[in-house]
Amino acid sequence: MVKFDRLKLVSHVDNIIINDDKVFERSVKDGRVISMKFHQEIPFLLMIKIDYLKDECVLEFSGKVLGADYPCLISSDTIDKCFENINNLGFCKINIEEMMNAQVVACDVTQDIQCDNFSQLTSYIRGHIISYRLFNCKETCGNITIEKNVVTKKCKKRMIIYDKQREMANAKNRRFIQEHGLEGVFDNVCRFEINLNSKEQIRNALELTGNTLLSVLKSDANPMLSFIQDAISPPADFTESSNLRQYHISLTLKDCDYDMAKIEAKIRGLCKRGTKVTEVLKPYKEALDNLDKKGKSIYSDLINSLK
Repeated sequence: MVKFDRLKLVSHVDNIIINDDKVFERSVKDGRVISMKFHQEIPFLLMIKIDYLKDECVLEFSGKVLGADYPCLISSDTIDKCFENINNLGFCKINIEEMMNAQVVACDVTQDIQCDNFSQLTSYIRGHIISYRLFNCKETCGNITIEKNVVTKKCKKRMIIYDKQREMANAKNRRFIQEHGLEGVFDNVCRFEINLNSKEQIRNALELTGNTLLSVLKSDANPMLSFIQDAISPPADFTESSNLRQYHISLTLKDCDYDMAKIEAKIRGLCKRGTKVTEVLKPYKEALDNLDKKGKSIYSDLINSLK
């Protein structure tokens, strides 16, 4: 079952009734209200825009709308609860049945796994990017962002991997945790998130022909696993050697701080045009695997967790 931590929907304006327009910011033209917008970030993201010129409403919300059920994320099992909780705010009423036909124009596909050693997992991932020409991997404050290096928007993919326990311990999230009795629920949780920001990206990632909310929620694709298998290589078998070539490899690893991105950049700069760099890099990846005997179990556990 595909799960989400954010959905952005576009539906007909008649599918949401405004009970209190005072909470909305209005846009007026020639004395006529042409649009209204509500936006909040806390305790959960909620954006509602009513566009009377286009006869459409745009609705965006995050998984925290589920309150105590937030760990379940947004899915076919929880979508009704999301809409009900928004309706319970009192200033609007969503037609839940009709909203299932809304177009999903953006979403964050999300999956949580248990991880006892987040830094070890992310170190493995950074060291086993299949190709730094195909994928760009950046580390920011301990979190990892992997992006596919493509020009066309429809093929662009971005995955963020972060320590959910650390994020939920932030000051802005502590009140949410306490109010909904979620203390300890996110301990040792690693979150994987793919940001899809166009209808075409959503269709491609979820293997769909349409973008209705109902079809998106019913997708049986596994975009998280597919992304990881495309971007991350499994550990290679390696036999220790004391020959001169292996010594040169170990010196290169040390010179590049055991960082595959730096190693690949150095190797590419030294190779002749036409050289198959992925083959040249194999012994360096093997040497890294040899330094971390747990590499095979890390990769295996990761793949099994995402299935």
